[in-house]
Amino acid sequence: MNVLIQGAGRGIGLGLARRAIAAGAERLILTARDPLASEGFSELGQNPTITWVSLDVTSPDSVAAAGQEIRGIIPRLDRAIFTAGMLRRDTIRPEKRIADIDPDALMTLHATNAFGPILMARELWPLMKGDHPLRYAAISARVGSISDNRLGGWYSYRASKAALNQLMRTLSIELGRTNPNATVLTLHPGTVDTDLSKPFQGNVPDGKLFAVDYSAGCLWDVVDQATPVQSGSLIAYDGSIIPY
Repeated sequence: MNVLIQGAGRGIGLGLARRAIAAGAERLILTARDPLASEGFSELGQNPTITWVSLDVTSPDSVAAAGQEIRGIIPRLDRAIFTAGMLRRDTIRPEKRIADIDPDALMTLHATNAFGPILMARELWPLMKGDHPLRYAAISARVGSISDNRLGGWYSYRASKAALNQLMRTLSIELGRTNPNATVLTLHPGTVDTDLSKPFQGNVPDGKLFAVDYSAGCLWDVVDQATPVQSGSLIAYDGSIIPY
C-alpha cells in the first residue's frame, strides 16, 4: 500500500503516520514544511519504506514540486490523508462578531484549511486514475457543516472548512468517473489535544478531549472501512455522517 500523509511532522499527522506504519504500509510518503526540523522526522527517520517530502500547502510552487517528487516515487496512490489546519496564529483569532472579520485572515485560513488537498489532487491525478482502491481524505471539522451551525461566530474557520468540504465533494464526483473504486472523504477528528485546540480545551466536556493517537486511530479506521458509496461525505471519528 502506497500511503501519503500530509502534515506528518507533528500532531494528528504524526499520529496517522504511526498508524500507517502499524498497518504495514509498503511505501509511506510523509510531508512537512521543513521535514528535517520536525518532530516526526526525529521520531520516524527516513528509510527505504519512509520518504519525507517538503510541502507547504499554501504555496502553489511547493505543491507542484512535491507532486512531481511523489510521482517519481510511487506508480499509484492507494491512500492519502491531509491534516493541514489553522484556527489561530499571531494576530489571527476566531471571530466572535462580524466586526472582527479581517480580509487577510479570511484568505490565510482558506489557503491553509481548504486548498491543499485539491491542489495536490491535480498534481497526483495520474496516480489516482484507474480502477485500484483509493481513499483520499482530508481533515475538516464539524463546525464546517452549514446545517449544523447554530452558534455563529468563527467566520473564517467555518467558511474555510465548508470550502474544503465542497472541494472534496466535487473531487469525489470527477474522480468517481475515472476510478470507480476511489473514495473521497472529509473527516471530523473530534477535539484533539493539539496546539490548535489548546486555548479552547477548558470548554470541552469530560471525555471529549482526545489524545492524538486515539483520534488518529479512529480516523484511520474510518478511512479503512469507507467504501465508494460514501465518497463525498463528511464523516466523524466515530463513523457517523455529518450533513454538509
